[in-house]
Amino acid sequence: KQWYQRRVRAVLFPQYWMRVVPPTPGQPKKTVKFECSFQMSKPEIKEYLEGIYNVKVESINTQVVDGEMFKFMTELGVKSHVNPHSKIAFVVLRDMEFKYPDHKESVKG
Repeated sequence: KQWYQRRVRAVLFPQYWMRVVPPTPGQPKKTVKFECSFQMSKPEIKEYLEGIYNVKVESINTQVVDGEMFKFMTELGVKSHVNPHSKIAFVVLRDMEFKYPDHKESVKG
């Protein structure tokens, strides 16, 4: 058989990602703030956290945040740049509190 006639098995890895974002002032201890990909819906975020990290999720709220706009001078005049938008997920954990890592201690030690 020619190379284009062979059947190829493919494993699909979705482009899902999540990262922990520092908490906002006054945020409850059971609530964790994540930045995630735009394609993730609330049920997919819950399945992702429960499947990979074995965490029980009570509720999820999502928010789309506009990117920051920057203006700077060049030889040709004023140019502007907009950082990409991001999706924030506020996840309320069931029966546990989340402790954010202290980055200042990890840098010193």
